[in-house]
Amino acid sequence: ADAAEVAPHVERVRRASGLPVAVGFGIRTPEMAAAISRVADAAVVGSALVDEIAKAVEMNEDVTERVLSKVAALAKSVRSARRVPV
Repeated sequence: ADAAEVAPHVERVRRASGLPVAVGFGIRTPEMAAAISRVADAAVVGSALVDEIAKAVEMNEDVTERVLSKVAALAKSVRSARRVPV
């Protein structure tokens, strides 16, 4: 998901619906989640978490720890992207 390409579509959907708009598909990194969160109301990261589960199983790691670590990194980047400078 490219935030610059997505932004006009998000605005169009937002104007038409008056509802919050979530964007997904291809958001796998904290940087991508931050960029999308600047133009949309939510970033959907389902595939990123499925990838982490698969990696944990493949490497015989704790799935919960790996997924929570990924979620923490994604959440931190989104929060940072949404902070308004004072």
